[in-house]
Amino acid sequence: MKNLSRKAKKWLLIGIPLLVIFGIFIVAQYERTSTTYYCGTTCHIMNPPYETSLHSTHRETNGVGCKECHIPHNNIVEQIVYKGYSGARDYYKNTFAPPDVLHTTEWSRNILQRNCLNCHSTVVARINTSDGKQCFECHRGEPHDSPTQPFSSQQIHTAIR
Repeated sequence: MKNLSRKAKKWLLIGIPLLVIFGIFIVAQYERTSTTYYCGTTCHIMNPPYETSLHSTHRETNGVGCKECHIPHNNIVEQIVYKGYSGARDYYKNTFAPPDVLHTTEWSRNILQRNCLNCHSTVVARINTSDGKQCFECHRGEPHDSPTQPFSSQQIHTAIR
């Protein structure tokens, strides 16, 4: 520090605390935008999925929120990049490209599939999941859309051979 000029020391004295404050702000915003409440209440398009997810088996039994299904869990870098990309994309589409419909990208479908398989690994252990079929193709109503009747009351027909 002795070799630094007075001006450099002044910039360090101001810059380091500002950098720390900025870092704390970024982490706080990351955490705030990762909550189910944030997802469901800040964007009008998310109100229906938010309301239905509040009464889903995932949330009521296991406390699962938006980020458990919709955000990658492999590493923090992919999380940050995906959240930034997805949030900016959704914001742009809702601002400049009506109607108010969000569509999943291949990246988000892969994240959903990976998260389903991670959480339900014991259930799907004996199921071939490499055939390209996505979990949510059959389980589309969970957790966002209420099916016309409870799954447990739906008739299941099995062919007898």
